[in-house]
Amino acid sequence: MTPDERPTPPPELDSVSDETRDELIAQDEATLRAVSSYLETLAAWKDQHDGEDTSSSDGLEPETYPDGVPKRATVSVTEIAGTEYYYYQWRDGDEIRSETVRR
Repeated sequence: MTPDERPTPPPELDSVSDETRDELIAQDEATLRAVSSYLETLAAWKDQHDGEDTSSSDGLEPETYPDGVPKRATVSVTEIAGTEYYYYQWRDGDEIRSETVRR
């Protein structure tokens, strides 16, 4: 690789947003090494807690997701005219998808 060639991200990073990759590219070497160290520690922690529910349980998240909504979707609760709804939002390739379901 010549000094002018930026490394190509591995295919495993396809699920990471372009904004996140751009933010990493903008960081200096020391920050990138610190991020790398943190990510290694985070990966080891996730390996230890694989299968455990590590999310905070505040009762706002649904127990099941509607058909077609991935588990990685962000869920928020929205109130419209006195009725509460779950609002699901996720990335599907370059598109952002969403679905609203009555709570």
